[in-house]
Amino acid sequence: MSVLLAIETSCDDTSVALLSDSGDVLSNVVSSQLKAHKLFGGVVPEIASREHLRNIPFVFQESLLQAGVDVKDIGAVASTRGPGLLGSVLVGFSFAKALSYALKVPYYGINHIEAHLTSPWIEKRDITFPSIILVVSGGHSHLFYAEDFENFSLISATRDDAAGEAFDKAGKKLKIPYPQGPLIDKLARKGDPDSFKFPQPKMKKGSDFSFSGLKTSFICTLEKNNLSLEKFDEENLPKWVFDILASFEKSIVEHLIDRTEKAIGFYKPNSVALAGGVAANTLLRKRFTEIAEKRGLCYSIPPLKYCTDNAAMVGFNAFNKWKKGVNSELSIDAFSTAEWRRAKEGR
Repeated sequence: MSVLLAIETSCDDTSVALLSDSGDVLSNVVSSQLKAHKLFGGVVPEIASREHLRNIPFVFQESLLQAGVDVKDIGAVASTRGPGLLGSVLVGFSFAKALSYALKVPYYGINHIEAHLTSPWIEKRDITFPSIILVVSGGHSHLFYAEDFENFSLISATRDDAAGEAFDKAGKKLKIPYPQGPLIDKLARKGDPDSFKFPQPKMKKGSDFSFSGLKTSFICTLEKNNLSLEKFDEENLPKWVFDILASFEKSIVEHLIDRTEKAIGFYKPNSVALAGGVAANTLLRKRFTEIAEKRGLCYSIPPLKYCTDNAAMVGFNAFNKWKKGVNSELSIDAFSTAEWRRAKEGR
């Protein structure tokens, strides 16, 4: 059996996955760096790079062990080549290219965001194109029109902060420990989403996202109402904390849903999909399901293990290229940012 090995190191998770020659995930090992970054309240790029260097040999071996395969079974190698923290990207990128060269097998350099884009199809391959795909994470908020697994055009992007950044910065104001997103999701479930009013971002032109105004409104609301915490104690939080987080979460999610619904109206897709780390958010998953079902559209939301950064999504994106025999040259470079062609409204 020939397998595809994939590596993901774009930020602070070291991940190696193995996929069969039919695209099934045989293993997907993820090593988290939460302990290394928790003291600093966020990801420190230099520490992330060093942790990847330390972790990747062990994650590689564990992935082979879980899949029950040998190095000689590897028929192709893929890795994220960007966008991301360049120092982190280079660790997995260099490891993968070296392995490809040593084994004399094809290499596939994968766009990290496009790996998220195709992740909804890992376990739900009957979703038909064209599709509208919302990709939301700590560093990215994008809405794409996808004609197939290879052709994407950008409908909306954020003009300032990403949705995940807005959650993180709000969490820091309340002294919520890193990573803030999952804890905010948990706390917001106990609050009243209508307790505080936050404005919906409005654009004079275009359909891009903007979250900096919501973040500023959150901070101003705290100051105006003289709300603050001396320290974060999850077991003894005042009710207003749950309420303001539920209200803030609702505003962010509704902004994402508003743009998605407008795109559905413009492009008339056959399906919709949700991806990225923020796709793990409970309210966003619920609201996304509601708009898809209301419009009678096929939809896919990946399980949580494929929302956050992982190598399985990188491997699945590379799988389609592997089957077509379209590999990357080993001379290609990594990159820290990416751009896509803009979609035309009213297609």
